Amino acid sequence: MNTARHLPKSLFSRLTLLLLSAFFVLHTVTILTVADFFERYMVQNVLANHSATIALCVRMLEAEPARGREALMASLAKISEVSITLMDKKPDMPQGQDKLSRFFLDHIQEALDDMAAPGQKQRALQAQVQVIVLGKESGQWTSFFEKIFSLWDVSGSFVARLTIQLADGTWLNVTYRGPGHRAHLVDMPYLVLALEFFVFAALLVLIVHRLVRPLRTLARAAENFGLNQGLSYAVPDEGPSEVRHAAQAFNAMQKRIRGIMEERERIFAALSHDLRTPLTRMRLRLENAPDGDFRQKMLEDIHSLHSIVEMGAAMTRCDRHSEEPTRTNMQAFLEAVVEDRREMGQNVTLAGSELNISALIFPVALRRCLDNLLDNALRYGKEAVLAAAVTRDSGGKPVLRVDIDDKGPGVDPALLEKVFEPFFRVEGSRNRHTGGHGIGLSIARSMAVMHNATLCLSNLPQGGLRARLELPLPTEQPA
Repeated sequence: MNTARHLPKSLFSRLTLLLLSAFFVLHTVTILTVADFFERYMVQNVLANHSATIALCVRMLEAEPARGREALMASLAKISEVSITLMDKKPDMPQGQDKLSRFFLDHIQEALDDMAAPGQKQRALQAQVQVIVLGKESGQWTSFFEKIFSLWDVSGSFVARLTIQLADGTWLNVTYRGPGHRAHLVDMPYLVLALEFFVFAALLVLIVHRLVRPLRTLARAAENFGLNQGLSYAVPDEGPSEVRHAAQAFNAMQKRIRGIMEERERIFAALSHDLRTPLTRMRLRLENAPDGDFRQKMLEDIHSLHSIVEMGAAMTRCDRHSEEPTRTNMQAFLEAVVEDRREMGQNVTLAGSELNISALIFPVALRRCLDNLLDNALRYGKEAVLAAAVTRDSGGKPVLRVDIDDKGPGVDPALLEKVFEPFFRVEGSRNRHTGGHGIGLSIARSMAVMHNATLCLSNLPQGGLRARLELPLPTEQPA
């Protein structure tokens, strides 16, 4: 069974759960260990205290004449929880082999030796101690599960049996029943244990939070840097040594990447500047050349080269977008995009129900993304339909879905993803002669990535191409 899907997702939750579980197990084992030690210590203490009393009873019975023993036995019978009887034959009771039985036997033997007359031979005796756990007799060493369940058993007790041969050959049988003195749950100091647990849990959560916080900061900085490389997201150098090392490496990495991006922008800017002058001279020279097909083709090529240089510079600048996010009413934003196109005489319509939502977006970047998609649709399909709706993605999270449909020839399904590569152009109707330079869709996807959005293309069943932009929304937005 895969248990990973039932665990919390975050590192903070998993560490907290793991450490709290370890503390709970440790606490339980400690309670069981203390209960077992308390039980053995108390039982041994009771048995040791009764050893001297039993030895004294043996000495009194041996010193008492046979005719007076009946009155003495009647007096001894008044001792609570102790049963004493005399038998002519040895009772059928085996010697206990557990530690409590041997402990009781050794202490009885020692007490009898201390009270024995000089030259008296050692008496024959046997001892047996049984601990009552969960209402049944068992040895001292019960199983782990029995020890757990016995914490709820308030009837825990022990039975100590002893048989001693007196000097005249009769056998004295002593049975003592006493409480096991187990550390039962009903006797536990719940308030102290609960206070201890919650104090430990609070300290644990605080410590884990301080350990995990630098990782969250590092993750947010990596996300922000990926969305906008024009801004600096230096990670604080704090936390454990491993986290500090990761933060230092990240800061150094983004510094190197920013330097590379700036160098690339400078190179494109220099190339653009240096190419404008010779291109301008070539255009001026061709303007003075005689009219003809050669002159017209050369002018078109020069114009194409100039457009490629400008688009390359634009592609470089889009990676260094430094706009601040703004909460924007999406219905008004999309209406403004469509209205500007219609004022330019372009066939663009807005479909779908009215949106009553706002989103935190980069307005200029998103406008640039939609403009590039609309340019692409109008260039190859002559008209565009923009439709927006709030729906949910495959993970159940709300997204704003914006579809831009055209009535053009569509794209080969094998090239639907490749068209997002910079300077890639589809042959046929979608080529440079229709005005495309293969960079608009690449810029549109870059602007979508800034919003953590997805942008994909698909062919419509009735013909034409659909560009779908899915922009994540806050979870509290209505779907």
